[in-house]
Amino acid sequence: MVGLAARLSPYALAFFSSLCIMILELVSSRLVAQHVGSSLTVWTSVIGIILGGICLGNVLGGRLADRVEPRQAVGPLFATGAFLTLSALWVNSQIAHIIPSPDVLNWELRTVIVVTLDFLLPATVLGMIGPVVAKMAVEQSQRAGSAIGDVYFCGAVGSIAGTFLAGFVLISLAPTSVIVLVVAAALALMAATLSTGVPGKALGGLTGLLLGLGAIAPLIRMLGVGGIDLGGYHLNYVAVLGNLTAVGLAIVAVGSLWSSSRAAEAVTAMGVDHHDQAAVRPSLKDLAALAFLASLGFMAMEMVAGRLVTRHLGSSVYGWTSVIGVLLAGLSVGNYLGGRVANHIRSEKQASWLFMIASIFTLAILFLDNMPRWFRDWLDLGIRPSLLSRAISLTEIDLGGTSIPLTWQYRVLFVVVAVFFLPSVSMGTVSPVVAKLAVDRLKRFKRTGTAIGEVYAWGMVGSILGTFLTGFYLIDVLGTKGVLLVLAAVLALAATILGTVWHAVWAGIPLGLCVIAFLPAAWTEKIGQEWSIREERGDPTTKEDALAWIDESNYYYIKVDNEPQENGKLQLRTLVLDNLIHGYFILGHPERLDYDYEHIYALVAYRAAQASGKITVAPSTTPTPASGVVRSTLPDNVFATDAQADDKANPNPKTEAKPAPVTDAKSDLDDEISAEESRSWYPKVEKSTLQTLFLGGGAYTFQRHMQHIYPGTEVDVAEIDPAVTRANHMATGLDPNTTIKTIWGDARQFVERNQDKKQYDIIFGDAFNDFSVPWHLTTREFNDKIAKMMSPTGVYMINIIDAYETDEEAIRKADKKIAKIEAGDRVIDEDSKEVKVVAGRVVEPAEKEQIRDEYLAKAHRYGSFLGSWTATAKLTFPHVYIFGTNREIGSGARETFVVVASKQPLDLTELGRRVGDPRFYHKHRRTEPIPYGPEDEQTVLKSRSRGIILTDDYAPVENLLAPVAETRGND
Repeated sequence: MVGLAARLSPYALAFFSSLCIMILELVSSRLVAQHVGSSLTVWTSVIGIILGGICLGNVLGGRLADRVEPRQAVGPLFATGAFLTLSALWVNSQIAHIIPSPDVLNWELRTVIVVTLDFLLPATVLGMIGPVVAKMAVEQSQRAGSAIGDVYFCGAVGSIAGTFLAGFVLISLAPTSVIVLVVAAALALMAATLSTGVPGKALGGLTGLLLGLGAIAPLIRMLGVGGIDLGGYHLNYVAVLGNLTAVGLAIVAVGSLWSSSRAAEAVTAMGVDHHDQAAVRPSLKDLAALAFLASLGFMAMEMVAGRLVTRHLGSSVYGWTSVIGVLLAGLSVGNYLGGRVANHIRSEKQASWLFMIASIFTLAILFLDNMPRWFRDWLDLGIRPSLLSRAISLTEIDLGGTSIPLTWQYRVLFVVVAVFFLPSVSMGTVSPVVAKLAVDRLKRFKRTGTAIGEVYAWGMVGSILGTFLTGFYLIDVLGTKGVLLVLAAVLALAATILGTVWHAVWAGIPLGLCVIAFLPAAWTEKIGQEWSIREERGDPTTKEDALAWIDESNYYYIKVDNEPQENGKLQLRTLVLDNLIHGYFILGHPERLDYDYEHIYALVAYRAAQASGKITVAPSTTPTPASGVVRSTLPDNVFATDAQADDKANPNPKTEAKPAPVTDAKSDLDDEISAEESRSWYPKVEKSTLQTLFLGGGAYTFQRHMQHIYPGTEVDVAEIDPAVTRANHMATGLDPNTTIKTIWGDARQFVERNQDKKQYDIIFGDAFNDFSVPWHLTTREFNDKIAKMMSPTGVYMINIIDAYETDEEAIRKADKKIAKIEAGDRVIDEDSKEVKVVAGRVVEPAEKEQIRDEYLAKAHRYGSFLGSWTATAKLTFPHVYIFGTNREIGSGARETFVVVASKQPLDLTELGRRVGDPRFYHKHRRTEPIPYGPEDEQTVLKSRSRGIILTDDYAPVENLLAPVAETRGND
């Protein structure tokens, strides 16, 4: 039994170390968010720096494996990893004192430095474990290829487990600091198990115990244990004591490694083979190049996969978890298969087929994402969406006649598997083959560890370059389609160089497609669009029903559509970001507002501006058709387009939202104003000194509206993507010389820079894109920074997409279902398609209670994000008001909410009804939003919020919104 455990231990240790690294990688972006926000720059830096640490660890681990008996090294490495994992918390808490202020340092450089300080050392030490356990496996196996492949495989499986455990479970259940404590505790306990000396075993066990107990919140609350504030994270005294014992554990571990290294050197000096030492060591450059290329291609594919999933399904931890987990799963299967293949490969030329297969599957991603137009026409498929977008409608799967409902995260996971699993398998076969060839070359020199370490390291260098090059540059320049084409061509060229003429025949296909995709000629553009490898080209000057602009940046797939209105007199431009219609703007008409939540913004902004004394209104404020109406030739259907009226045509809640609550009472004056094309009236503002901030640019509709209605208003915009601003300049009429000041970068970065410099009268939060909510803009710490930027009479408004259903409405729906069962129903048989009548039956009281409980449980899943954000905001702002945009409060329908927070009480009664208030109309109804009453507000805060307060340490936003995201499949 002991022998079996010894044989299996290298594979178990590879699994465990990779699991810990991936958990640390997923939570690292949350740790650094308080300093640098959460953006593509942050994610790229996190992935790149941790890969860099693993790369350095591979080199050092390979050398360590040749100096020290591997079984004597693994225990101290886990011990040191536990200490350095904990150190990330302490270093992160001191970042503000270590790094200069944001104004002194370039933000991208600042992000890289922050991530490096926090995570480079832990990743390096944990990365050293791989080559050490790989050497253990090779030395006890007769087949080096299989041994290496199995170590790769187990490590990749560990990475998969860590990815899904962190992304789907831990982040939604526990604060970030607690997750770090748990990882460190696990590493310390593993060190105690593997250590050969009594001090290491004792300190490892004690450290693991203290950190584990310190991570159990109910126990700590029961014991009443205090703690310390660690840069915004609360660390109880039990966990602090565990941190102190971890220092001792690390000291013992380093001492153990030092003494083992000295002893091994003495043994090696006595038994060295001088003949082998004098021989010229074979070069590994060619094998290093192959490992480099395979890893670069894999990480480039991962970055493209993340961008494609975001484009079709929004950006969330579920999307990134699925991408990382699925690609690692494919990598692990590829490693396993590659290990078996490696046993039969004697030279790198035999690996040519692996590169060719990888090229074929990479090209297949393009086909699955967007089938060629000619292929769709041939099969009469019509406009077929990407396979990735099928997650929206994939509400259930059928297994053996049993329908299994899928929650949102598993819908995302399912389509990511379908598109990216096989390509990642094909790329994963390369590394074990290359590593085995390297071991064969250096085996007689007793440098097995060095051989494995060098191949590991060059593979990691390729991964780092693939990450930064693709994330920072290639997607922006070539687009996702271009990156995949280039990648397929490079892999095909590598296969041709290593292989035969048959490989060259295949290489001609991706190379030819690259010519069609990139050659600036009319014929290549036409063919490229037919093959769906080139995007259509927009015309900003078009007056037809056509595309005005298209672009793909590192953040969004940006599209602006033009729709002529009123016989071509007006041009309606629609801005689409990824899968979301983000705004409408009629060229030359900034007075128009199309979204109902913007009406609430406008009405609250007017009341707040009046109360602050920052605007001067003309003496005559009574609306009259002759002089008071803002006149324009705007068409009737701009206010509610056909797409807005038809729920099925709108996969987006912002365009689905119905008119805000209204009253039926109308005057003749209302009829006259609502008959005007603009459907709105504003009192004339002579002067404004308002200072406003918008978190998110969108279509710049409300920004331009504010400057038009309130002359003199200063507007600042924090927009993460310069390409969005460029699209507005090119296609929605935003003046290149506008006085609107746009600052590009993450909104948290902007707030961090300016919280002590400038104060705003009104701050509009519009950075939430569909269900892709930047969690770091929802926390109490962020709200505290926002409050510092608000004037004494300042107002902060944000829009939230969620659903809220009252218990009464849930019971009503349940009773309706019960009545339907009792009355009978007509259903369509799935096989025969015939209409059948189902006879009614008596529903027993127990079944009635069960049905009602099911509907109540479903209702209680909704409103969690709205409730938790509002509860969080109340800790910073003394006055918070909730507005819905559905006509009925608590109907359970998905809608856009507006939450208003202020330092001073606001008079928000009778919005849109008082004389002098702005007026908005839809279908001759005046928009009159009503804030939630005390009963509904308390229900949202206490019942629906789940008692969650969003903090930098714990903000499970994706988990809170998942039930609402699932409703998209019902559209």
